[in-house]
Amino acid sequence: MSNKYGPNANKLSPFQREKLEYYYKFLVGPQDGSLDADSMARFNERILDFTGWDENGTKAKECFEVHNTFFEILLDRVKEKEGDNTDCIEVTSWLSMFSVLLHGVMGMHNLPIYIRLLPRILFNVIDRRGEGLLYANDLAIFYRDMVQLETSQAEETAQKAFEQMTDGGRYPLNAEGYEQLFANFLIGRTPHGPGRYIFGCFEHEVCPFQLIQPMPDPDAKDTVQPVKRPYNRRPSKQLLTF
Repeated sequence: MSNKYGPNANKLSPFQREKLEYYYKFLVGPQDGSLDADSMARFNERILDFTGWDENGTKAKECFEVHNTFFEILLDRVKEKEGDNTDCIEVTSWLSMFSVLLHGVMGMHNLPIYIRLLPRILFNVIDRRGEGLLYANDLAIFYRDMVQLETSQAEETAQKAFEQMTDGGRYPLNAEGYEQLFANFLIGRTPHGPGRYIFGCFEHEVCPFQLIQPMPDPDAKDTVQPVKRPYNRRPSKQLLTF
């Protein structure tokens, strides 16, 4: 892998590389190839087909803005390292950039805002009914239609995923919990956590895990306030660089 991205460009574990390659393929889509403006346009169309959202509706616009900004910032980074003539992100560059981004990261709060917004958007995509909670059937449909798993495999994987993601049904799979799972997906260096099921593609042995942030005592008074996300406008690129 290229060392143009600095001394931390080769620090991903094999499992992180595998997960991030799945994420890359998820964005590129079934056509394969590189991540470029055309593949992002196709990705947006796939989101509309899957969710049934109005193209001019709030959720669609939020999704497009977050993902397009994410792509543009990463592409700018590639151009800085590899030349202005570059118009796509190859998987090797994708892995190098994430290796730098994830070095020393302990949670989503350590990452740039254009990364922190991604799990909330992905949660909304899967939660097509807008209920604020995900169930095994929601995951199965997402795995089947967006990740392109066979129906039987999607259903079986979704049951395993939901069991892991909710700690055997103890906790609801809401947006806040999904953000922790996404953090585990990015940061986890070994297949020891429920984040490996974000895209439903891993068959490694399931090991015991702890939530990234322990859940509060159910008898204790809940004083945690939800974090508001700035979905109403596109993040400033000056604030999103790394």
